[in-house]
Amino acid sequence: MAVTSGAGSLRVRCPAKINLGLWILGRRPDGYHEIDTILQTVAHEDELLLSPGPPGLRLETRGLRIPGPGPNIVERAWALLELDGLLPQGAGIHARLTKRIPAGAGLGGGSSDAAGFLVGVNRLLGLALPESDLERLCALLGADVTFLLRGGTARATGRGERVRHLCPVSRTWVVLATPPVAISTTWAYEQVRNRLTPKGSFANLLAAAIAKGDWDGVVDAMRNDFEDVILPQYPEIAELKRLLRSNGAAASQLAGSGSTVFGIAKTREEACRAASSVDRVAASIRVVRTLERGVTVAQVS
Repeated sequence: MAVTSGAGSLRVRCPAKINLGLWILGRRPDGYHEIDTILQTVAHEDELLLSPGPPGLRLETRGLRIPGPGPNIVERAWALLELDGLLPQGAGIHARLTKRIPAGAGLGGGSSDAAGFLVGVNRLLGLALPESDLERLCALLGADVTFLLRGGTARATGRGERVRHLCPVSRTWVVLATPPVAISTTWAYEQVRNRLTPKGSFANLLAAAIAKGDWDGVVDAMRNDFEDVILPQYPEIAELKRLLRSNGAAASQLAGSGSTVFGIAKTREEACRAASSVDRVAASIRVVRTLERGVTVAQVS
């Protein structure tokens, strides 16, 4: 018998993220890498529709393909709730995931789906888990998941699980250019380990520029250490960065470990001009704005 809280169905919006800055500081004893990154959510979203169902999780996906064998991160999130004994006996969810954020693009789509699923299940099943429990579960699922609970502008350290929210960045227009190639984050970190000499973090400078609303300071302080290893191996990604920067974007940069390159602009007109410079056969293009929030949950009427 399915357990419900009487909440009916819920719609969860799961936004993408970009990294305004990302510095890789070295390998940790646990095998992960120490990072210092400043993250920003943007208005490009996956959607989860959650409804009460028979015992267990039934996941339906539509939209963009989710590659690879093994469980989806939403299924992993459900398994974690089961393993921790946090679900009522007989609890069941039907989840319909509409993928709009491409996988392997550095935009945190899977991480956002996991954060949104945990928040949605917590409400739909009346689990009453405090934010500290949700953050703990998020940290077990992946580096960006914790950030995407609240989103906005934040600085993340450690593996990315220690999150400190910052003053919101002034509203900015963002061009997302995603080529038809997916990059494994695991593979990207292997390239970093083999080739990159850590140079230290300038996240303090970037955070200070954001706090002051210093647009030129933000542009000057932006940096992504993954570019040193990704761009030489993917000239098509390097070309996207060049095109955006030379056609209206104030700055352009790799999102996470790629493959998406983003450009930032003060106005929608400048962003659209940069977007128009990119061959839409070579990349999927989207012009969006920054967001001051993370995942959101709403009742379906």
